[in-house]
Amino acid sequence: MPRARSRLARRSASTTVTGEGIVLTRARPDAVVAWAKRGIGPLVVAPAGEWTLVGPGGRPRARYPYDDAVRTLAGRPVSRRMRPALGFFRVGRQAVVTWHPRRRLAQTRWLIWTPRDGVVAPRGLPAARPEDVAAAAGRPEACGLVEEILGDAGATAPEIIAALLGVLDLPGLEVLTGQSSAADLPEARLVVPADRYARAFDRIVRERREDDEDDVDAAAQEDA
Repeated sequence: MPRARSRLARRSASTTVTGEGIVLTRARPDAVVAWAKRGIGPLVVAPAGEWTLVGPGGRPRARYPYDDAVRTLAGRPVSRRMRPALGFFRVGRQAVVTWHPRRRLAQTRWLIWTPRDGVVAPRGLPAARPEDVAAAAGRPEACGLVEEILGDAGATAPEIIAALLGVLDLPGLEVLTGQSSAADLPEARLVVPADRYARAFDRIVRERREDDEDDVDAAAQEDA
């Protein structure tokens, strides 16, 4: 039986979180803009107190399935200068938190929460821990509260995300709840990458897919 919703989740979520997602980093906006310019779709970069907030600014120009703005932002590694960084997303009924470790070229780690199940293992992806998220937010003492929120299998994804932002004292709730957009934040900048980055990305994806198909064909011939 699902657990009752925690007081933290109920108290922190007075509005509904939309499908919008954000990435938060302590890097200066100029460093984030340089990273955003090398992407496959428009991004909004805005200072948010001690943090810099990044949100989707339009549909990516890559081909399906990489034309989803929220999922593409969630899966894109940040630059070395932006680490450590955290991302908060709602994907369907799931709450998704991404952690980009400080180490250069370290893989993005994932923390996925699902209704009735709570935290679930990210299939084929490295997992983040509550202590990783709390430490990256600069609030290691909040690890226990993060664990309590994520253990609330009876909540909803919007409540989980809102509660996490609250206990970690992070900005961006108004953007995630739809009360405002990232583009409306003071000093927000819309960054539109050159089309060549999306074309190069599509070419790499196509080549990898062709290589995988060749490997399958080769294996089938060996088994014949």
